[in-house]
Amino acid sequence: MKEYAHAHPIDILLSVSRFLGLLIFPVLRAIYSLLFTTNLLIDWLRGAWFDLLIILLIIGLGFIRWQRRGYRLEESGIRWKRGIFFVQTQLIPYEKLSVVAKERLFYLMPLRAVYVSADTDGGDAHSSDFSMLLKKKEADPLVEKCRALRDQPQKIERVYLPKNRNIAILSLIASNSLGGVLFLSTLFSGAGKVLGRNIEREVFDQLTTVTGWLLQGIPPAAAMVGLLILGGWCMSFLVNLIRHLRFSAARRGNWLRIESGLISRRLYDITVSRINLVEMQQNVFTKALGLYSVFLHANGYGKKKDELSVLMPSCDREEFQNNLRLLLPEFSLCRATVKPRVRYLSRFLIPPAAWIGGVSLFWWIVWRLVPDLHSTLLFLWLMSEVPCVWYLIVKIVSFFHTGIGVKNGVYTLRYTFLYRFKTVIVPRERIVSIQVKRSCMQFISGCCDVVIDTFSEGKKRHVIPNIPLYEAQQILKCTDLPEPVLLRKEKRNRKKPSSAS
Repeated sequence: MKEYAHAHPIDILLSVSRFLGLLIFPVLRAIYSLLFTTNLLIDWLRGAWFDLLIILLIIGLGFIRWQRRGYRLEESGIRWKRGIFFVQTQLIPYEKLSVVAKERLFYLMPLRAVYVSADTDGGDAHSSDFSMLLKKKEADPLVEKCRALRDQPQKIERVYLPKNRNIAILSLIASNSLGGVLFLSTLFSGAGKVLGRNIEREVFDQLTTVTGWLLQGIPPAAAMVGLLILGGWCMSFLVNLIRHLRFSAARRGNWLRIESGLISRRLYDITVSRINLVEMQQNVFTKALGLYSVFLHANGYGKKKDELSVLMPSCDREEFQNNLRLLLPEFSLCRATVKPRVRYLSRFLIPPAAWIGGVSLFWWIVWRLVPDLHSTLLFLWLMSEVPCVWYLIVKIVSFFHTGIGVKNGVYTLRYTFLYRFKTVIVPRERIVSIQVKRSCMQFISGCCDVVIDTFSEGKKRHVIPNIPLYEAQQILKCTDLPEPVLLRKEKRNRKKPSSAS
């Protein structure tokens, strides 16, 4: 039987890297011996023997872990083992694979080391079923074999290559100020440790000076918060841009291959039959421009931290339909046939109106209690009202966006989540549950909220609010649900004239 292949040797150091900080103690002792003693080696070993013993133990455990971990390619699937004291083996069948990924990180390229991972529908939502750092000459055959066993070579390869401006639009939409702020804070903290606290303090003093010069008349604290958010957003934009440049998607047979990354390259082979759904996202600006960002939901794609499961970075409606027919003709977009009625509009407007009134009341009370900070409080009041007013705009647009449609057993769900407009294309077999929820007010008006859970490594929930109950029952085949009271009354009224005659 074929022997197990091991990970790249650099995996030994990477697996114990979190413990390498202990090296600081032997290093400090070595520096002390170099400066203040004559018998350098003897004095250093006399003081550092215990630290060296601990480090050798850690590296030894890393070597044993590397020796016990391995994989081999069998006829039916990938078999791999792991564990130091209790060794576990697992077989991942080729036919059950949903995503096979290959990641070439820029700092591992000189070592010709590549991360390879494989996922199935039955794995953990936060980790891959199989993941190992391999030599490039071993990683490429593994990925190609997994692909070849499910591929249909007679099929023509269809390729989608977005323009760079489309990737820039995706980066604008997906950028997150919080993530960028955390990145900047880590960068400044690390620079302070390397260059010294005086340099760090000087940088912050210069930032404060520039802030005061650019934003005169605005409270310094408010200006610093604004610039911090802006700087975090810009940093997040650059990270997303670098991550998704050189994006491409190619369809051949039952596989969809997606590649992206300017510095670190990432490759994903996705089994089309195991794609859960296609999701289009918009915000107010992109909806006004008629632009979409399109994402895939397949187990193993986009599950890592700060990773997006992109299918099309940015496109208009015509481009989306053409590219969807090119890459995934199994997922067909259709128009919404069940929509909210005009009398349900108030149900969309009440939540944002309540937020606007509640925030205004809160700051009015603070204004009366703290009269000495009127300028700062006014700024905070206006800034806190901005997301509330924006939420009102989103809910108004959401009334016209919300709905459900179906075509050839594939549902199109339109709804709003927070500030994003979503259009989800999902086959009926990927829906695991359908719930129809009604509040007291919805009983009176005859509408309902439809809650649909789709199949994935953990449920993904879609809530389509305030649509007519009877129409929702018909399109979702929920015929066991009772009809609305108003509808039953209308039917009885229509029957009365015929019985009298």
